[in-house]
Amino acid sequence: MTAAPRPKLSVILAAYNCADFVERSIRSALDQQGLSIEIVAVNDCSSDGTLAVLQAIAREEPRLRVIDSRKNLGPSGARNLAFDHAAGEWGAVLDADDALQPGALGPLVQIAEEREADIVAGSIRFFSHRRQEISGAVFREDAPITALGLKDFVEAARPQNREPDYGLLKPLFRIGFLRERALRYRTDIRHGEDFHFIVDALGAGARYILAREILSYIYTTRESGLSRTRVDYSRMIAETEKLARQAPYSEDPMVAKALTRRADALRMHELNVLYGDATGLPSKLKVLARSLTSSAGQRWLKTKIAKRVVH
Repeated sequence: MTAAPRPKLSVILAAYNCADFVERSIRSALDQQGLSIEIVAVNDCSSDGTLAVLQAIAREEPRLRVIDSRKNLGPSGARNLAFDHAAGEWGAVLDADDALQPGALGPLVQIAEEREADIVAGSIRFFSHRRQEISGAVFREDAPITALGLKDFVEAARPQNREPDYGLLKPLFRIGFLRERALRYRTDIRHGEDFHFIVDALGAGARYILAREILSYIYTTRESGLSRTRVDYSRMIAETEKLARQAPYSEDPMVAKALTRRADALRMHELNVLYGDATGLPSKLKVLARSLTSSAGQRWLKTKIAKRVVH
């Protein structure tokens, strides 16, 4: 019996309590042209009808493989399990509430292979489920294809940067490289885990190519209520500061400084969110008091005061 040919790309999907919307995500992956694909979907111990939805699609679509985890692994653990079962040369992580741009992954793989890359990313847009609208391009579409080193990535993977936060990008990974370096998603992190996975890959010598002109990933905005990720900026800040103190990142002053700047930017972003969400004077005063506990927070407070004086 002849073995099935190896797919060029495995789409990695962690599925948890997403019965009402996961089909959109899967259909977007199936709508890729120009390369052979499989979808490896892990039902992460869902308590709704997610498993039934996945199995119904799989009965009609042989490119979808369903793994039913009887233990809740979280997004990182579910992705690790899917990567373990992936047969493709490349892996693309897709969240159950998001979508892939039709036909985008073939050109990204071609660019990556031409440039001997281990990681390749395109551009992103944002989909408002409530308004049924997709945002405009987040990058200049005429920007050149560029290679990103570790310092370049960390410097740009933060809010309030010249370009969108690179930590939001959803790259494709050469699966052979991940296996050779034994790279895994950290299962103790459930918000910002993609950033750490990419930092680990770049630290292990991965070559990362960014092709801004190719729209590849469509995020569903948080106002939709579909995302199952709990936002935890405080943990992201603490983990980023920890990286800056750990070898090998602490041994490179440029990388360590970029990590520190990322932590400061995240801290100021968190204060903006907390202040915007605060209702009533006592709640806002608590945020202002919290800002005094760090130098980045104090800079945020000075900016806040300056804006109040100007206006």
